[in-house]
Amino acid sequence: MCQKKRVSILLFCISPILIAEPVVIYDSGNTQSLQSLPKTIRYQYAPPKNTQPEFTGLPVSTPLMTPGRVQSRPINRPYLNQPVFIVGADDLSLTWLKEHREQLKQHNATGIAVNINTQQQLEQLVQAAGGLAVNPVAGAKIARQLSLFHYPVLVSSTRIEQ
Repeated sequence: MCQKKRVSILLFCISPILIAEPVVIYDSGNTQSLQSLPKTIRYQYAPPKNTQPEFTGLPVSTPLMTPGRVQSRPINRPYLNQPVFIVGADDLSLTWLKEHREQLKQHNATGIAVNINTQQQLEQLVQAAGGLAVNPVAGAKIARQLSLFHYPVLVSSTRIEQ
């Protein structure tokens, strides 16, 4: 009997909470009741009013790195699962990319373009890469972490080489 009484009191105390209306914190004036919306379309997402043009990521500048000769050396970066090649929009990078394209494909390398000004320069690199991904990225952090001052270069988990 005592148990039933406790349950009844508990239900009596929490029942207002269970059937309470939601508390409105902010109403923009455009709020509609869910019952007034059509059954087939519950949610509609409006595009933002101040849409901006798509970000192209260009120009990308990495003053720490310039085209030039890179001395091959061992490194220990076991977390680097996929080799990365670093290039710029210059003749040395384009030539290197064309000459090493098959080797880069065998390694399934991903490209980072560090000094690119225009979409046309990026497209030249993508074409020279022959299907490999090439993404414009500011490479200052990479340059500092790996003590790199020049490109083009291939970086793997165990080696930096040109």
